[in-house]
Amino acid sequence: MKVSHFMLNNTDLYCPSNIEEKVLFSQRFQHLGWLIFLNKAFDLFDTVFFVLRKKQNQVTTLHVVHHALMPLFCWLGLRNLHFGGFYLAVGLGMNAVIHTFMYLYYGLSALGPNMTKYLWWKKYITILQIVQFAIFLVYMSIGFLNGCEQPGKMEITIFVFVSFMLVLFINFYKQCK
Repeated sequence: MKVSHFMLNNTDLYCPSNIEEKVLFSQRFQHLGWLIFLNKAFDLFDTVFFVLRKKQNQVTTLHVVHHALMPLFCWLGLRNLHFGGFYLAVGLGMNAVIHTFMYLYYGLSALGPNMTKYLWWKKYITILQIVQFAIFLVYMSIGFLNGCEQPGKMEITIFVFVSFMLVLFINFYKQCK
Protein backbone atom coordinates (compact mmCIF):
# COMPACT_ATOMS: atom_id res chain seq x y z
CA MET A 1 0.00 0.00 0.00
CA LYS A 2 1.48 3.33 -1.04
CA VAL A 3 1.64 6.13 1.50
CA SER A 4 1.44 9.69 0.20
CA HIS A 5 3.38 12.59 1.63
CA PHE A 6 3.36 16.29 1.02
CA MET A 7 6.02 18.87 1.72
CA LEU A 8 5.44 22.06 3.67
CA ASN A 9 8.40 24.15 4.75
CA ASN A 10 10.75 21.17 4.38
CA THR A 11 8.73 19.09 6.85
CA ASP A 12 7.26 15.70 5.97
CA LEU A 13 3.75 15.25 7.28
CA TYR A 14 1.93 11.94 7.02
CA CYS A 15 -0.98 12.13 4.61
CA PRO A 16 -2.92 8.96 3.80
CA SER A 17 -4.03 9.13 0.18
CA ASN A 18 -7.34 7.29 0.52
CA ILE A 19 -9.91 6.04 3.00
CA GLU A 20 -8.39 2.54 3.08
CA GLU A 21 -5.06 3.95 4.28
CA LYS A 22 -6.86 5.94 6.99
CA VAL A 23 -8.70 2.84 8.18
CA LEU A 24 -5.48 0.78 8.10
CA PHE A 25 -3.68 3.45 10.13
CA SER A 26 -6.57 3.59 12.61
CA GLN A 27 -6.64 -0.20 12.96
CA ARG A 28 -2.90 -0.37 13.64
CA PHE A 29 -3.20 2.06 16.51
CA GLN A 30 -6.65 1.12 17.77
CA HIS A 31 -5.28 -0.62 20.89
CA LEU A 32 -3.46 2.57 21.84
CA GLY A 33 -6.64 4.50 21.15
CA TRP A 34 -8.55 2.37 23.64
CA LEU A 35 -5.88 3.04 26.27
CA ILE A 36 -6.22 6.76 25.62
CA PHE A 37 -10.00 6.42 25.87
CA LEU A 38 -9.65 4.67 29.25
CA ASN A 39 -7.31 7.43 30.38
CA LYS A 40 -9.87 10.06 29.36
CA ALA A 41 -12.62 8.14 31.15
CA PHE A 42 -10.51 8.03 34.32
CA ASP A 43 -9.80 11.75 33.92
CA LEU A 44 -13.54 12.26 34.24
CA PHE A 45 -13.27 10.89 37.79
CA ASP A 46 -11.26 14.03 38.67
CA THR A 47 -14.52 15.93 38.58
CA VAL A 48 -16.28 13.32 40.70
CA PHE A 49 -13.47 13.42 43.29
CA PHE A 50 -13.51 17.22 43.39
CA VAL A 51 -17.25 17.18 44.08
CA LEU A 52 -16.96 14.42 46.70
CA ARG A 53 -14.14 16.31 48.44
CA LYS A 54 -16.26 19.49 48.30
CA LYS A 55 -13.59 21.27 46.22
CA GLN A 56 -16.14 23.21 44.16
CA ASN A 57 -13.54 25.88 43.33
CA GLN A 58 -11.72 23.25 41.22
CA VAL A 59 -14.86 22.30 39.27
CA THR A 60 -14.58 24.88 36.50
CA THR A 61 -16.31 25.08 33.14
CA LEU A 62 -12.99 24.17 31.55
CA HIS A 63 -12.61 21.10 33.73
CA VAL A 64 -16.16 19.81 33.25
CA VAL A 65 -16.33 20.43 29.48
CA HIS A 66 -12.86 19.02 28.82
CA HIS A 67 -13.29 15.91 30.95
CA ALA A 68 -16.86 15.21 29.85
CA LEU A 69 -16.32 15.56 26.09
CA MET A 70 -12.85 14.05 25.63
CA PRO A 71 -14.00 10.49 26.40
CA LEU A 72 -16.94 11.00 24.05
CA PHE A 73 -14.73 12.13 21.15
CA CYS A 74 -12.25 9.30 21.78
CA TRP A 75 -15.05 6.75 21.83
CA LEU A 76 -16.59 8.14 18.63
CA GLY A 77 -13.23 7.96 16.90
CA LEU A 78 -12.66 4.37 18.00
CA ARG A 79 -16.14 3.26 16.96
CA ASN A 80 -15.88 4.84 13.50
CA LEU A 81 -12.42 4.07 12.08
CA HIS A 82 -12.87 5.98 8.84
CA PHE A 83 -13.62 9.17 10.74
CA GLY A 84 -10.77 11.33 11.83
CA GLY A 85 -7.38 11.60 10.39
CA PHE A 86 -3.81 11.51 11.43
CA TYR A 87 -4.43 14.79 13.24
CA LEU A 88 -6.24 12.80 15.95
CA ALA A 89 -3.15 10.67 16.57
CA VAL A 90 -1.02 13.83 16.73
CA GLY A 91 -3.46 15.62 19.04
CA LEU A 92 -4.10 12.72 21.38
CA GLY A 93 -0.40 11.85 21.46
CA MET A 94 0.52 15.38 22.53
CA ASN A 95 -2.31 15.32 25.05
CA ALA A 96 -1.09 12.04 26.57
CA VAL A 97 2.42 13.46 27.06
CA ILE A 98 1.10 16.63 28.69
CA HIS A 99 -1.22 14.65 30.96
CA THR A 100 1.79 12.60 32.07
CA PHE A 101 3.47 15.79 33.29
CA MET A 102 0.20 17.00 34.80
CA TYR A 103 -0.32 13.83 36.84
CA LEU A 104 3.35 13.82 37.85
CA TYR A 105 2.73 17.31 39.23
CA TYR A 106 -0.43 16.14 41.04
CA GLY A 107 1.42 13.13 42.46
CA LEU A 108 4.31 15.22 43.72
CA SER A 109 1.99 17.85 45.22
CA ALA A 110 0.10 15.08 47.05
CA LEU A 111 3.32 14.25 48.91
CA GLY A 112 2.80 17.32 51.08
CA PRO A 113 3.87 20.92 51.59
CA ASN A 114 7.57 20.04 51.68
CA MET A 115 7.32 19.43 47.89
CA THR A 116 6.06 22.96 47.14
CA LYS A 117 9.54 24.31 46.42
CA TYR A 118 9.92 21.69 43.65
CA LEU A 119 6.60 22.49 41.99
CA TRP A 120 7.49 25.85 40.43
CA TRP A 121 6.59 24.50 36.99
CA LYS A 122 2.79 24.32 37.45
CA LYS A 123 2.04 27.27 35.14
CA TYR A 124 4.12 25.67 32.39
CA ILE A 125 1.70 22.74 32.24
CA THR A 126 -1.08 25.13 31.26
CA ILE A 127 1.23 26.81 28.74
CA LEU A 128 1.99 23.38 27.25
CA GLN A 129 -1.73 22.68 26.99
CA ILE A 130 -2.31 25.98 25.18
CA VAL A 131 0.58 25.28 22.79
CA GLN A 132 -0.74 21.75 22.22
CA PHE A 133 -4.17 23.03 21.15
CA ALA A 134 -2.62 25.68 18.91
CA ILE A 135 -0.36 23.10 17.21
CA PHE A 136 -3.33 20.76 16.80
CA LEU A 137 -5.43 23.47 15.13
CA VAL A 138 -2.59 24.49 12.81
CA TYR A 139 -1.84 20.86 11.91
CA MET A 140 -5.51 20.14 11.27
CA SER A 141 -5.87 23.33 9.19
CA ILE A 142 -2.89 22.37 7.04
CA GLY A 143 -4.50 18.98 6.41
CA PHE A 144 -7.76 20.64 5.36
CA LEU A 145 -6.12 23.29 3.21
CA ASN A 146 -3.94 20.92 1.23
CA GLY A 147 -6.67 18.30 0.78
CA CYS A 148 -5.03 15.66 2.95
CA GLU A 149 -7.99 15.70 5.35
CA GLN A 150 -11.61 16.15 4.38
CA PRO A 151 -13.55 18.46 6.70
CA GLY A 152 -16.67 16.44 7.46
CA LYS A 153 -19.18 17.06 10.24
CA MET A 154 -17.11 15.32 12.90
CA GLU A 155 -13.87 17.01 11.85
CA ILE A 156 -15.53 20.43 11.97
CA THR A 157 -17.01 19.55 15.37
CA ILE A 158 -13.56 18.59 16.67
CA PHE A 159 -12.02 21.74 15.19
CA VAL A 160 -14.64 23.89 16.96
CA PHE A 161 -14.22 21.90 20.20
CA VAL A 162 -10.43 22.28 20.18
CA SER A 163 -10.80 26.00 19.41
CA PHE A 164 -13.16 26.29 22.38
CA MET A 165 -10.68 24.39 24.57
CA LEU A 166 -7.92 26.76 23.48
CA VAL A 167 -10.02 29.77 24.55
CA LEU A 168 -10.92 28.14 27.88
CA PHE A 169 -7.27 27.27 28.61
CA ILE A 170 -6.11 30.79 27.74
CA ASN A 171 -8.76 32.23 30.09
CA PHE A 172 -7.71 29.76 32.80
CA TYR A 173 -4.07 30.79 32.38
CA LYS A 174 -4.98 34.48 32.65
CA GLN A 175 -6.97 33.81 35.85
CA CYS A 176 -4.10 31.90 37.45
CA LYS A 177 -1.48 34.59 36.83
